[in-house]
Amino acid sequence: MAIWTIEVVNETGAAKDFFVYSEPPKVRFSGQAVAVHPCAWITYPGILPGDRRRSTFSESIVIFVDMSGAKPAPGVVLTGAASVHVDARARDRVDLLNDPAIFGPVEHNRSGYGTVSLHMPDRLDGGPLPPPSTIGLGEYGDSDMEVPIAGFPPQAGGVFVIEPSRRFHLAEGRPLRGETLALHPPSLVAIDFDQDKLTATIVARADGTFAVTYEPI
Repeated sequence: MAIWTIEVVNETGAAKDFFVYSEPPKVRFSGQAVAVHPCAWITYPGILPGDRRRSTFSESIVIFVDMSGAKPAPGVVLTGAASVHVDARARDRVDLLNDPAIFGPVEHNRSGYGTVSLHMPDRLDGGPLPPPSTIGLGEYGDSDMEVPIAGFPPQAGGVFVIEPSRRFHLAEGRPLRGETLALHPPSLVAIDFDQDKLTATIVARADGTFAVTYEPI
């Protein structure tokens, strides 16, 4: 299991609001590409000059369903009514069910390399619970509860194949955790975790540039 740390250092000379979002996963539904909205994930509001913020997290992910009626669109905050842990390294497969259990059992080695698959029912409104309005991925970050990192509309009668990303982005602003962003939101700098145990330190400089360094944990 990969363990990663992001540390943000503010050397701009002024207080700054930063947040981290994940590069959206690659998602296909029955072979067709799906548009996926990223969500604000880890937030660092009000970092004072000379201050730093640090978050350590694993690559562990969940598939969640939002049944509140919220749909993935900029400014909409997503919440997971139900979720299930899945592992792309284990090539997990899980079914979304039309009954109160929500998800079927997770089966290993049933998806393509580096992916997880969600098998959808033939109908989305065939159970006692409200139909899902959004499906997505969540991660824990520096929170005790998973936070949505990406969302996309549900579809019936097919299979979502999801390939999580190991790339993250630092952006400026004060969104809420789980708040849906544009399909291609602005990024101040990309953070690429190409090894399993890394710390990425991002220094925001006074000239408006950003420096990223990586060190083994």
